[in-house]
Amino acid sequence: MKLLDYDKVNFSANAVYLYLNRLLIQIGVGIYGIFGVIFFFEKFGNSVKGVLILYTILYFIFLAGTHLGAKIIAKLGMKRMMIISILFLFSTVFSLFLWDKNPFLFLITFSIFLTLYKSFYWVPYHVEFAEFTNKKMRGKQMAVFSNISEAVLAIMPIIGGLIISIRGYNILFLISSIMVLISIIPLFFIQETREKYTWSARRLMKELFQKENRPIVWSNIGNGIQDAVGIIIWPMFIFIILEGNYFSVGVITSLTIVTLIVLRFAIGNALDRMSKGKILKLGSIFHTTGWIVKVFIETGTGIFLAHTYHNFGKVVNKLSFDTEIYEQAADNGHYIDEYTVLKEMSLNFGKGLMFLISIPIVIFLGITTTFLIAASATLLMSLASQKVQVD
Repeated sequence: MKLLDYDKVNFSANAVYLYLNRLLIQIGVGIYGIFGVIFFFEKFGNSVKGVLILYTILYFIFLAGTHLGAKIIAKLGMKRMMIISILFLFSTVFSLFLWDKNPFLFLITFSIFLTLYKSFYWVPYHVEFAEFTNKKMRGKQMAVFSNISEAVLAIMPIIGGLIISIRGYNILFLISSIMVLISIIPLFFIQETREKYTWSARRLMKELFQKENRPIVWSNIGNGIQDAVGIIIWPMFIFIILEGNYFSVGVITSLTIVTLIVLRFAIGNALDRMSKGKILKLGSIFHTTGWIVKVFIETGTGIFLAHTYHNFGKVVNKLSFDTEIYEQAADNGHYIDEYTVLKEMSLNFGKGLMFLISIPIVIFLGITTTFLIAASATLLMSLASQKVQVD
């Protein structure tokens, strides 16, 4: 495959097309991004508990969907599965556009299509990304991709907040739906990857509890727990602190994203020169203390400062964590899809578990207590540095 040379980082054409698909999805979803959670928060009568119940149900459904989706790979192929998944994602976002016509109906529609999208998209995407990126410079390649994403996405929260303030949610979801649909185009140009997922449901459950697989299972459960707080609970928290000001939410979110751009590339270079295990452990410390700092936020300025500090740790932790996970996936040869399913199942379980336990925590102890749990869970991510060979 001919290589495309970007600043002496060799990207295969397959990797570029796959990334372009992901970037267009990120733009489509990113324009409403943080406001998607706020949308449900408001529609459920400003109930944090209501949102947590919804996502608890969804993520435990995703557990089954991950396995069932992987079983279809041999029949449809990864490329075709991803193309179909984009149609599911389009339907997911468009359901929110139609929400006011029948909230209950389109909540069910949203949930069904989101489950189908996640079941069809993520395992093929992770398998192909692991195979299309260059093992010797994967950290640098991921840093370049991440920097491009952050540069493009930095302005999205501001645009989203401005659109909601002026025109409301409907036009936001319509624009998002169109961008998601456009993201299907690059997938037609990627090479088909042939893999066959061989595990039964019984075998999968056995592997999840195998001692040898504990590093990948527990590190991804930890990642899921902290990610659940970051993508669902944190947006509601800052919306409450900022007293429902959409534009302020967008501005602060965009400003903190900008701080990631330079950091990502520097860390990507370091990953290719230093021990990834050591960097992962160091990043866990920064990421953990960032969650602890967020417990004491009371103002908009505090949100910006704490989130900026936290994002520094997140850059170190997530980039090194993801690089380690992709390298191990690639090292598992024809078991790459089984490895990826283990990872996705553990990740979804961590998220579902966090949403479930957050319901009584928010009711009796307050929303900031979840940040302390996220801080503890972040430390589990360092286990990813321990090699796992699936067979």
